[in-house]
Amino acid sequence: MGTKENLRTVNEADVKQAFAFTDEVVDNYPGRITGSEPCRKAGQRVKEEFEKYCDRGSVKAEEFTSHPGSHLKYIPGMVIFYLISVVLLYLGFPWIAFAGLAIALFAFIAQFLFYWPLLDPLFPARKGFNISGSIEPEGEVSQQVIVSAHHDAAYVFHILDRLPKLYTPLMAIGVLLLVVATLISLVASIMSLFGALLPQWIAIALLVGGVFEIPYLFFTTSQVVPGAGDNMIAVAIAAGTGRIFGEAKTGGNNPLNHTRLILASFDAEECGLRGARAYIRAHGDELLKTKTYVLNMDTIYQVKALNFMDADLNSTVKLSHEMAQQCVDIAGSMGYKAAISRMSPGGGSTDAAAFGEAGIEATNLAAMSFNIKDFEQGFVYHTPRDISKYIEPEAVEASLKVIRQYILEKDGPA
Repeated sequence: MGTKENLRTVNEADVKQAFAFTDEVVDNYPGRITGSEPCRKAGQRVKEEFEKYCDRGSVKAEEFTSHPGSHLKYIPGMVIFYLISVVLLYLGFPWIAFAGLAIALFAFIAQFLFYWPLLDPLFPARKGFNISGSIEPEGEVSQQVIVSAHHDAAYVFHILDRLPKLYTPLMAIGVLLLVVATLISLVASIMSLFGALLPQWIAIALLVGGVFEIPYLFFTTSQVVPGAGDNMIAVAIAAGTGRIFGEAKTGGNNPLNHTRLILASFDAEECGLRGARAYIRAHGDELLKTKTYVLNMDTIYQVKALNFMDADLNSTVKLSHEMAQQCVDIAGSMGYKAAISRMSPGGGSTDAAAFGEAGIEATNLAAMSFNIKDFEQGFVYHTPRDISKYIEPEAVEASLKVIRQYILEKDGPA
């Protein structure tokens, strides 16, 4: 069996290599939107990196189909639905107005809050590629730990980029107007059954309020972020984890006794967790048959913000509190102040949620606050400034150390 005591610790070279790999992918493959040639090439480069450390023949690129435009590109249509519906309300067609507003509101809730693939048929299909490989233990496999991240990049969130202090209030006002307009149109529809009319000034007020919906028209365009902190550095950390354990095994000192280590880099996280969900569809039986723990990583920036989630997908999906607590305890034993966190409503999601949905124990390691009230504090997240200079080496080192120790503790004694 392996000797854990002889497994080397995380060193400065590991951190430097993580940054070098991140910069290589960010610089050579800009515009890593799912289905694009840069994203495909980035995935291939990740595969090559994983192959250096994983068991021979275990690294695979698995193709899946998604409709990436359905996640955010419907938003301008939602604004158009709002404006047209309010005009129809003013003109005395409350039932049609209600139908339009209800459709827009339901689409927003389904796509933005729950990441349902409701609108997929309306958008072109694109091919994505999940990359994964494994390092087998010395003994019989009784469990597995997946260390994962995603290699696709996001569209620039223009409001967050240019008006960060107004991001939260503008988003909140836009959603609130849609909800209020939907309820008012319903009331107007019921009133019409009794021959009563909605005062026109209310419809005019809703139409004037439509100015707060305009920012949603430019929520994203075609501009893509560099995606260093979100999320290539996390892929590099996953590869670095493989480096530590893979080189030990190659050198005849496999520290893993009964735990399979899987490295995974998912595609299409930025279009609604499509890649992670595809991975689960492809490997669901195995993931449930063999006890699986998923330590996902997303948005690594500041060591002071180190946190581990026990709820994800806008707080609608439960993750493993036990995993999060164990990771917090490990971080604390190393002198890092870490916290258990929840993805706040409106904050979005990470790939950990896809595993939580499937009943698989998972947590997400982040080094950024997901509380949307903090989004005014000069974030580079989802902006053109998301480059490696804004990532703290200490955050990378801490992540590597915690993951290494978590795997060793989970594997237990020989």
